[in-house]
Parts: sequence; C-alpha cells; structure tokens
Amino acid sequence: MINRLAVALTILATSLLSGCFSASALVPEEKDSSFYLLDTKSGSLCNGMTRMCISLSIIASQNGSLAPVETAYKQRITGPNYPLSLMLILMKPNDNSYRATKIGTTGNVYSLPKNDKTNLTWQTLNEIHNSTYN
Repeated sequence: MINRLAVALTILATSLLSGCFSASALVPEEKDSSFYLLDTKSGSLCNGMTRMCISLSIIASQNGSLAPVETAYKQRITGPNYPLSLMLILMKPNDNSYRATKIGTTGNVYSLPKNDKTNLTWQTLNEIHNSTYN
C-alpha cells in the first residue's frame, strides 16, 4: 500500500513539474465575440465564437416585435418564412452598410460585423427569447 502511494505521488509530482498539469488549463478559454455568426442551415445567430446563440425560429410568428429591426434596416421582414426573410436582410442589407462574409467551406455560415444594426437585431432577438422562455 505504501509503495503504491509513493508511486502515485511520484507520478503526480513528475507530471506537475513537467507541465502536464498547468494552472492555465483551469482558466476557461476566452471566445472571440467581436462579431456575430449567422448559420443559415440551423437558422441561428450566435454572438461570435461563443455558445450564446438564438434560433431565428422564435420569430416565426413575429407579431410586430421586430419593428425596431425593420426600422433600422428600412426593410420589412415578411412571411411566410420570417426567419429566412430576416437572414436575407442580415446577409445583405439594402443600403450595403456592411457585408456578410462566408466562413468555412460548408457555405452556410456567415460572419456579420458588430454595428448598430446587428447589435439592435441581437438585442431584439434576445428580448424576444427572454420574454418567450423566461
């Protein structure tokens, strides 16, 4: 029993000294949230590379709650597919105020810059999400 404990302590000490267990591994990795990600396949908008995402399906029966977004973009979000309509507006606003950039090779993920319009969209979707699920 003492020999096993000594071997275990020796292995632990060696691992700690060699850097196999480092304190930095205990610190959560910071994710880039300086942009938004729009996934057209899943229909979700994410806050950068974080796991904070909102499904655009929550606007399927929008009931006018997206008026601030429509005002900012000076475009109507129309049915019957409101989520698709919003995705198209986000990817290519009529005023060309920004450009969505395709990310990766799948062809369905786009990076959107953070600006007044995209921030307002995120905030509005977040409010709809919170009022629906909280």
